[in-house]
Amino acid sequence: MVASAVLLVALAVEAVVAGWAIVFLSLVFGSCDAPGNSCNAALGGAVVYVGPVLVGLVALVAIVWAVSRLVRRRVAWPVPVVGITAIVVVFFACRLLVDAAVTRGI
Repeated sequence: MVASAVLLVALAVEAVVAGWAIVFLSLVFGSCDAPGNSCNAALGGAVVYVGPVLVGLVALVAIVWAVSRLVRRRVAWPVPVVGITAIVVVFFACRLLVDAAVTRGI
């Protein structure tokens, strides 16, 4: 039970950090004005807006699932671990999509 609580707190902290990090990925589009660079603003904007929502949904599902397992007196620590892993995957997918949206010229 203690491990589940600690991992749920870590999951919540990671979700907040990953959500803000995805929002800060929009700073990459500051290089779009440079000569030779081009940007797909639609893809980048969609990633910056949808990414934090996905992170929040993953965190919410993991928290609800873990708490429901704790209430039924079952082992719940693997659920936050899966949630933490899923948030890392969402963050790196968003990072790859934002990098793909910016084409560096010269």
